[in-house]
Amino acid sequence: MIWILGGIYCGALWLIFAKWKLVRMSLPVAVLAASVGPTALLILLFCAQYFHPYTQMAKVFERVTPIVPQLSQPGRVTDVEVAPNIPVRKGEILFRVDTVPYQNAVERSEARLAEAIQNHKVAETAVEVARARIDRATSELEFATRERDRQKELIEQGAGSDQEYESAINRHAEAVAVAAQAATELTQSKLSVEVAETQTTQSETALADAQYDLKQTTVTAPSDGFVSNLQLREGMLVGGPASTAVMSFVADRDDFNRSVIVASFKQKNFLRIHPGQYAEVALYNYPGRIFTARVLNRIDVSGSGQMAVSGNLPENLGGTQVTTFPVRVRLDNADDIHMPGGSQANVAIYTESVQFAGIPIMFLIRAQSWLRYLQ
Repeated sequence: MIWILGGIYCGALWLIFAKWKLVRMSLPVAVLAASVGPTALLILLFCAQYFHPYTQMAKVFERVTPIVPQLSQPGRVTDVEVAPNIPVRKGEILFRVDTVPYQNAVERSEARLAEAIQNHKVAETAVEVARARIDRATSELEFATRERDRQKELIEQGAGSDQEYESAINRHAEAVAVAAQAATELTQSKLSVEVAETQTTQSETALADAQYDLKQTTVTAPSDGFVSNLQLREGMLVGGPASTAVMSFVADRDDFNRSVIVASFKQKNFLRIHPGQYAEVALYNYPGRIFTARVLNRIDVSGSGQMAVSGNLPENLGGTQVTTFPVRVRLDNADDIHMPGGSQANVAIYTESVQFAGIPIMFLIRAQSWLRYLQ
């Protein structure tokens, strides 16, 4: 830019003093032309590059979702329903995995759940039986206690026999033992119910996992978009504990990302950028055209401002590389403009300060746009 403006200035001096001879050359005039003009150009260029940020580091970004099969065990692909780079709607099938092993797992889990439910019913029945035994043992213990006490009173009155009294004591001891055994059986039965409930819960969870696996054998589009770099083929194994992405799904741009370009600006004038400011964009795939835009927002963080989790103390926090910060700008009236993901662009943002200094930036971005015909 400085060479272009310098050439224009020198050409103007040649026209004024040599070609048209509008002003007679003299020492004061020569000193003035050689000092004031270049100084003014330098001031103009300084104001232009500081007050009106310009960058060649701008791109169009897409939202890409890695498609990872959520299967607990590897499965074999039976059908690939989607074609590469062809639009699909949300919920349309991308590919299918063989359902046989997962259907078998569901049936096994259903059988185990039915068995667990049956065991739970048996355990509850055992509790009822144990309670009935306790009631009977309690009644027999009460009767044996009364009979023992009655025989004791008869002995004290001299009307009873020692043999009958000893028999009553033995029957009472037997009743106590039977009652204790019945209480133990009730406790064991209750524990069996708790175990059966745990097994039922585990079986229900296993069935839910198996049903989820079966459902995941049909993989659908997470949103409107298209699949790119489709290398998945029938017969391939997918899923499992070490499952990785098998395709990349490019989502259609929503209102938040439509007609948006992300540009990186240096720190020196990043803080002069604010939402709503006027901007111009020169897309590489539209040479010779300038698109108007507005600043959406600036992102006040960069990767160099993050520290990784580590057990080591940080060092070399500084660096010679200049940090850049991203700014999102949206094109005006860009409905008929095709912006593939990864498209590059030049972006100029014009602030409210020293507005006349934006003229060189306007010239620069237009010159760069026309040069795209040759690059």
